[in-house]
Parts: sequence; structure tokens; C-alpha cells
Amino acid sequence: MIPLLLLPAGILAVGGYLFQHLRGQRCRQARQRLAALEEIRGLRQLLEKIPQHRGMANAFLQGDASFGAKLQTQQQHIDADARILTRLAGQTSCRVVSERIQRIEAQWSTIKQELQRLSSTRSFDLHSELVGEILYLINDLGEKQGLLDEDSGFTQLANAAINLVPLVTETQGQARGMATGAAAQQECGIPEQVKLRYLLARTRSAIGMAKGELQGNAEARGLNDSLATTEDFLQLLETRILETPRIDIPPGEVFAAGTQAIGRSFVLLDQLIDALRQQLEVKAKRCGRQWRLSQVTATTLLAPAAWLVQLAV
Repeated sequence: MIPLLLLPAGILAVGGYLFQHLRGQRCRQARQRLAALEEIRGLRQLLEKIPQHRGMANAFLQGDASFGAKLQTQQQHIDADARILTRLAGQTSCRVVSERIQRIEAQWSTIKQELQRLSSTRSFDLHSELVGEILYLINDLGEKQGLLDEDSGFTQLANAAINLVPLVTETQGQARGMATGAAAQQECGIPEQVKLRYLLARTRSAIGMAKGELQGNAEARGLNDSLATTEDFLQLLETRILETPRIDIPPGEVFAAGTQAIGRSFVLLDQLIDALRQQLEVKAKRCGRQWRLSQVTATTLLAPAAWLVQLAV
């Protein structure tokens, strides 16, 4: 028996196992990142439709009955898209994500059941809190699966797709909802003016940060279009809502202008998600090839390890 031969045999065996194991981990992480991005794509539908519901409810509760039927239809669309929450709740083992999903489902149920009895201010706040929870959920999924890790190789693109552009859509959505309500009343009170000016400033700040992240990025084809349409909408709010003693623009026109600007932002968001998915798929395929190579390498290392063990025995 030659015990000294067991040491190099062990080194070869452990080295082969660890090499294959680490490659396998990277492969699983790449697949998990792709799956998380698809969940984020599904939540993006709620991020678009709930703010639309908020704007419709704000106009309806401030006296524009024409939005009543639209609200019912929109609720049905949101209920259909909210099925993703049930699927996510069944998949996740993360307590933070599970609790956030429960809050989102409970808050949406409250809004639907109590909408007719809510004040326009309370409705607006509840909707905004709900959208905020969805934004946090999207960030939770991105962080949990490493999409925002600095070593991922696509941090700027992921940050724009997961954090910045969704924030732009939400500040635009709040501005649309608040301005639509003001147009329904044909006036914008001082508190509403303060909030609306804050939203305009925050929208410009968020889209400026997104522009900084995406500058020179070929994937951001819709960036300039989104910037231009957003600025047109913000200027409309300044001239027709904030800087006039009596608002004469129909609420439907305000809502449509806001929806157009938000739509352009969602076009940009979809482009970024698609670009991020393509990069993730390339990385997943590369990891798959490396994992298969690691299996061959591990097998190659195990053969001499087994031979040394036989000699030792």
C-alpha cells in the first residue's frame, strides 16, 4: 500500500468536482436570471395598467362619469395580468418577496371593493402605494437573482430596465392622473400644483439618470423618442394645467397625452428588457458550453485519480 499516492489522487478528484460544481452554479445562475427577467416582463403589464386605472379613477371620482365603464374594463385587464402574482408566490422561497406579493394582492382587492366610496385623494394615494410595491417587487427580483450585480457585465442596462425607466413611467403616470383630475374640475388647487410641479421635476430627473446610463448604448433605440414625447407632455401640463387660472383642456385630452408619453417610455422599457434578455441568453449558452467542457475535464481528472488510488491500494 502506498498512502502518499492518496494525496494527489484526492487533489485530482476534489479539483475535478469543484471545477464542475462551480461551472454548474454559473449555469444555474444564468438560467435563474433569465427566469427572473421574464417575471419582471410580466409585472411590467401591471406597472402600465394600474396607473391607467388610477388616472381613470381620479377623473371619475372628481365628476367625469364617462370614465365609469372604462374603469370596469380596466379592472378586468388588471385581474388577468395579476395572475402572475399567484404564480410568483408559489415559486418563491424568499419571505420579503412573499410578503410584498401579499400586500399587492390585498391592496388591489381593497381598491376594487371600496373605489366608489373613496375620495379622489385617497384613491390616488392607494393606487400610488400599490404601484410603489410593484416597483419594489421588480427590484427585489432583480437583486435576488443578481441582475444588478456589478460583476454581471450588464449593470447599466439592467439598472435602466429594472429601476430607472419603470420609475419614469410611474412619475409620468402620477402626473397624468393628477392632471386629468384637475382638468375634470377645471382648476388646480395650490396643494395639487405643488405636487404636480414636484412630479414634473422628478420625471425630468429620472429620465435624465436613465439617459446617463444609456448614453451610447445601441439597445436604447427608443430613448430619444421617449425623451421628446415626455417633454411634450410635461410642457402641456405646465402651459395648460399649471400656468392658467382656469383649465379649459378636456380631461380626456390630458389623459391621452399622458398615455402617449407613457407608451413611448414603455416602448423603451420593452427594448431594454429584450436587449437584456439577449445578453442573458448569450451568457447562458456560453455557461452551458463551459459546463459541458467542465464535465469532460472532471472525467479526465478522475481517471488518473482512480489509477493512483489503485496503486495506493
